[in-house]
Amino acid sequence: MEHIITKSAELEKIEKEIITLKNQTAENMIQIGCKLIEAKKQLSHGEWGVWLENKVEFSQRTANQFMRIAKEFGSNSQAISNLEITKVGLLLDVPIEKREEFIEKHDLKSMSTREIKKVIKESVDGMCNKSVIDFDTDYNLYEISINELKPLPDYERYFGNRTGKDYIFYLNCVDKYGITESVMIARDKTIIDGHERVRAWKDLGHKTITCRYASMEEKHRKGYSDDKLKLYLFLLANMHSRSSDWYIAEFWLDELFGTNYGDKSGDITHYLTDERIEALNHNQAILQKMQEVIVQEKEGIIDNNESSDLIKQLREQYVDVP
Repeated sequence: MEHIITKSAELEKIEKEIITLKNQTAENMIQIGCKLIEAKKQLSHGEWGVWLENKVEFSQRTANQFMRIAKEFGSNSQAISNLEITKVGLLLDVPIEKREEFIEKHDLKSMSTREIKKVIKESVDGMCNKSVIDFDTDYNLYEISINELKPLPDYERYFGNRTGKDYIFYLNCVDKYGITESVMIARDKTIIDGHERVRAWKDLGHKTITCRYASMEEKHRKGYSDDKLKLYLFLLANMHSRSSDWYIAEFWLDELFGTNYGDKSGDITHYLTDERIEALNHNQAILQKMQEVIVQEKEGIIDNNESSDLIKQLREQYVDVP
């Protein structure tokens, strides 16, 4: 049975515009990407993939590529004028900071896609020894000036930031217990994991913070540029099994790196379901009660035996997250 999508006149207009642009030159790729971004915002839960297939005849992979092209080339459309979609897609593998130079240096219009792939691979291989992500693990910890550190671009987009009372509570915890886990950074001082720790530590007046350098073996890099590798490691680092971040990270990894954690619907609610949220909130409440028991024992309100019994009872209430 065909899935019926309730749509507005604006969505029908977008459909016609996309089909028209598909039949024109490759210069319209950015416009197609922008239109797809607009359409995705209008569609309801579970409708994105159906709409793409039935209305504009796009796979989700192709749609994601167009949307990424719109985001990364939107301010410089001239750079990809008259290039086929396959060639523009290959350019996404060139590090952003090197892309303009790469385009100027090569006659991409007259090159075959095979030639472009070869040149990009040679360029990436040539940059291997200059990567800001270590190939071998450095087990040392370093005290780095907070002012030297820089956030991963648009990192708030993926998991958001603590705000209001939630941030005040977090700030008080950091003030009381300190930083219990070092911050992961790249060699160019980009923060990979620990943005909230850096923010809180700075707000508390500290000048330096304990850091470790990120690493990944060459065999696992898949030819990713440094920028893409930073994002990949950032998402992996946020896969915390006791929080909703695990499922959010799975969603972004599927969307941006083609992994297979979920159904690739493009809908985060397919990953972070109401059932999972309820279970995570329940477990969070249990952990909070355990912490309160530990504090009571430390303050001498209850003895060790009472504490052990209460912890055991609370642990039995902990549930598996589906």
